[in-house]
Amino acid sequence: FRVYTRYAMRNKLPREVHIRFTKKTIKTQILQATRDKTLKYKEKEITTLKQIPRRIRDIRREYSFLTKELLKRGINYRWLIPEGLLFTWQEQRHRIDTFDKA
Repeated sequence: FRVYTRYAMRNKLPREVHIRFTKKTIKTQILQATRDKTLKYKEKEITTLKQIPRRIRDIRREYSFLTKELLKRGINYRWLIPEGLLFTWQEQRHRIDTFDKA
């Protein structure tokens, strides 16, 4: 189905198309193929993005105070799956995988 978001309207982008696959193998094949080269349809480039499940987004929302602080200090971080952050500070890697550590 098609979704016309505010971001797309503001930046004059085409509409987003959300797809739900019946088989995980097909989804994996398409995501791997688009990682190497972009898909094109009628001479237009198609951008594919992997959707993050709602339960993981809700878990990550608890870490928002920490991510804001890391961004403010200019520290790059990476999300761990399903929960947590990995970042380098003072030449040491820090892994925060529970809310109590944060």
